[in-house]
Amino acid sequence: MPRLLKQILQFILFLGLGLFIMWYIYHGQRDAYFLYCSSHEIPIEKCSLKDKLWKDFSSVNWFYIALIFVAFSMSNVSRSLRWQMILRSMGYKTRFVNAYGSVSIAYFANLGLPRSGEFFRASFMSKYEKIGLDKTLGTIVLDRMVDMVSMLGLIALAMAIQWHIFKDFLGKYVFASMNQKFSLLIILGVASLLIVLLIFFSRSIWRQWHFVRQVGIKLSGFVSGIRAIGSLDSPYLFLLHTALVWFWYFMMLLFALKAFDATSHIGISAALLIYVFSALGMVVPTPGGMGSYHYLMILALSFYGINELDAFSFANIAFFSAQFATNILMGIAALIYLPIVNSTTNRPST
Repeated sequence: MPRLLKQILQFILFLGLGLFIMWYIYHGQRDAYFLYCSSHEIPIEKCSLKDKLWKDFSSVNWFYIALIFVAFSMSNVSRSLRWQMILRSMGYKTRFVNAYGSVSIAYFANLGLPRSGEFFRASFMSKYEKIGLDKTLGTIVLDRMVDMVSMLGLIALAMAIQWHIFKDFLGKYVFASMNQKFSLLIILGVASLLIVLLIFFSRSIWRQWHFVRQVGIKLSGFVSGIRAIGSLDSPYLFLLHTALVWFWYFMMLLFALKAFDATSHIGISAALLIYVFSALGMVVPTPGGMGSYHYLMILALSFYGINELDAFSFANIAFFSAQFATNILMGIAALIYLPIVNSTTNRPST
């Protein structure tokens, strides 16, 4: 299948998935809003979820919305500086403006074609810094590995700080019906043990499989990539910028919470758990995390007494300000200024 056709089909598939989730959530919230209006004797002609969403959008504190843009810019600064450190360890001295612009374009590209941002980011850096594309792509692999480890650390931190909430979540959504399925769990447990034993005693056979070898190579590359941090000129500065990337991501959500009256009372520790849920929503490869982000955001806000209608409004406020508006503005700006700043042939490296 031609690469272009494959990308088009992926775009249609993931966009369709995101739109379907959004449609499903919207219709569920619309029905809930109709019930709310009925119980409060509000005439049906005055009961419009679209009007409520518009009213909620109009009521936000625009000072905090502006701070979301600032926080996103600062996270990109640290991500760009961190990327430059990786490239410098390989002998490439790059310009910050090109690193920052490439990162901005990557986020912009992900809105159209999920998971394409890494390729665009590497391509623009390769073009303007005259570095091989294979080299820039390789640095992004390490970059994403560090993000993965950081995300796991954040999940562990959020669970530790908000364990009482997380425990209730597990009890309600995971273990609620376990008593009814106890015998099934025993059967599954015994079957799992037998499978583990079978895998262990047949390891001399499956270790020769091509697929297993490829997985082993990737895991080895992952470990090597993490170890490579120690060979950087300033590994502690690298870790500092990693922490700052995630700090500013978290601040984006916190500013969004403060911008909307219904969520403005939520504190920092609660915001951390909400952030983790919203970040997990971004893992689903829909444009910008559309749909999955909304679903998990609404679920997380329900832990803190935010009704679904207000949670749906907030999810849209956070999504369209933090995900769409910031990425579109900064991505388009980068597409404009990168050719301009690189227009001179003989530029000094900094």
